Amino acid sequence: MRKSLALVCGMALAGAAAAQAPKVEGAPAPKVEYVERNEVTPHGLAPGVKVVELKGEPRTFQITFAKGDEVASGLLDFAEKYHLTNSHFTGLGAFDHAVLGWFDPAKRLQKKNRIDEEVEVGSFVGNITLDSKGKPVVHAHCVVGLTDGRAMAGHFVEGHVSLVMQIYLTDSEPLTTAAAK
Repeated sequence: MRKSLALVCGMALAGAAAAQAPKVEGAPAPKVEYVERNEVTPHGLAPGVKVVELKGEPRTFQITFAKGDEVASGLLDFAEKYHLTNSHFTGLGAFDHAVLGWFDPAKRLQKKNRIDEEVEVGSFVGNITLDSKGKPVVHAHCVVGLTDGRAMAGHFVEGHVSLVMQIYLTDSEPLTTAAAK
C-alpha cells in the first residue's frame, strides 16, 4: 500500500515538475495579439437577445442574451435601435469564449487575452456613449471566474454567451454638454 501510494505521489510530482519545466530552447514563443482600443465591433451576432424596457425615468432596460450571442455586437445593435445617448450598465452571466484586453501603454494597444473555456461573469460594467460622428460606442470592463477559482479581468473586447447573460442598462440623455477648456 505504501509503495503504491509513494509511486502515485512520485508520478504526480514528476508530472507537475514537467508541466512547470522551462520551454525547450529554440521553441517558438507564444504569439501575442493586440487590438486597437476603437476596433469596430461587427453587427448582427446576437440574434437571441431579448429586451424589456422597464417603467419609469430614466429609461431602463433589462437585456437578456441567449446561448451563442456575442455581447459586444448585441449591445451595439441595441444602442442603435433604441437611440441611446449616454448609458451605463451592469451584468452577470457566463461565457464559453471571451477576449479581454490589457492596455499596453508602450504600444498604445490592448493586448488580447483569449479565454476558451466556460467562465462565470462575476462583474460586467460599462457605458455606451456617442462618438464624434454620433455613432454609439460600447466601453466595458469584465471580471470572469475560471473553473479553478482564479479570476481574469480586463477591457471587454468580445464574449460569447454559454448559458445566459443578463444586463441592466440605464440611459440618460445629457441636459448639457460641457465644452473642454
